[in-house]
Amino acid sequence: MDFRKNLAALLLALAAPAALAEPSGSTPKLPVGWYVTESAPKRYEAGVDTSAPCEGSRSAYLRSLSHDEAGYGTFMQAFGAQDFRGKRLRFSAATRVKDVDGWAGLWMRVEGPDPKQPLAFDNMQSRALVGTRGCKRHEVVLDVPKEATTIMAGLIMSGTGQAWLDGVRFEVVDESVAVTDLLASRQLVASTGPAGLDEPTPVAKNDQLPVGRVGDIWFNNGRIAAAKPYTRRQDGVWVSILSEEIYEHGIAVTGTFGQRQVDLRVKAGTSLTHIEGSWGEEPVSIQLSPDALTMKWGRLARQLTRDKDAPVDSTCNRYVTTEGPRVLDLVDVCGAALSTRPPTAQLVLSFLDNGFRRVVPPRNFPIPQPPVRSREALNTPSVTAPPQ
Repeated sequence: MDFRKNLAALLLALAAPAALAEPSGSTPKLPVGWYVTESAPKRYEAGVDTSAPCEGSRSAYLRSLSHDEAGYGTFMQAFGAQDFRGKRLRFSAATRVKDVDGWAGLWMRVEGPDPKQPLAFDNMQSRALVGTRGCKRHEVVLDVPKEATTIMAGLIMSGTGQAWLDGVRFEVVDESVAVTDLLASRQLVASTGPAGLDEPTPVAKNDQLPVGRVGDIWFNNGRIAAAKPYTRRQDGVWVSILSEEIYEHGIAVTGTFGQRQVDLRVKAGTSLTHIEGSWGEEPVSIQLSPDALTMKWGRLARQLTRDKDAPVDSTCNRYVTTEGPRVLDLVDVCGAALSTRPPTAQLVLSFLDNGFRRVVPPRNFPIPQPPVRSREALNTPSVTAPPQ
């Protein structure tokens, strides 16, 4: 079967009347070949809706069933990559959303021999659909390498609300159409000047190497070397050695870290990166700029300024708090953590694991003590002279 026949079969799965399964009750079932996965049972449902489609006579929808904003659901399909190897594939659909408190978007993932290490991926992270928006066609474009085995695509939603898609198309396009691959666009940034957040350098392609670091916590596309390390599963969920799970949905990061619930958003794209939301019952606000780093969690706070003369690697910014010659606090931020499009889950967990209390670096100037009046006082306890 050539790729045109395969594409036709995929389109029939959503567009052809004969491809729909028999209705159950008042809601039609999903088109054949499509299914729902979710972070927890019975939080989302999908079906076919004939009211107000964007294109054609019907649309598929994904709807939250719970008021719980944590977790995610996706309406998706998976198919073999053999007919698309060495080609550029565009997945597009007309979408609309209603009352989405969280995030929604199209996504596509290309897998190879090791499902834990995707070859290409995009979930509209930088152009998430939120709130209520009318019909608009969106697209995800990925290169399919020759070693690709499987392609997965669909509609994802985190939080609550409802999203629709129709007019689904899978098209092979030429190189004039830009890819939207998030894995290819993650960038290391040299910090050679005040605007260091804006000057990208290529990311190391070896997934065994760090691509970013916050303090002592380094990360790459599949691992976060925290005190209790996290690894990324095949489904994209980050899992610690204590089985705590972190979910990444565009700009949102939810789940559990340090036995506390995480609900944070990463706002980037300019010289300022802002992480805000909550960890446990306390609010979190982290602001990173070329000149300063502020980290607040409840009553705890760290306020640091960038030391532009620090002897650090060119891909790092050093942020410090000083008092005279003494350094009271220090955090190095390196590589992809400085990017205008940082990997959200890795960035969030790296900052949380660094903590919100000052960290005095080793080999620092000693903290001043009260003056000693004699050498003897260094070796023996002081004795109060008896009254005369």
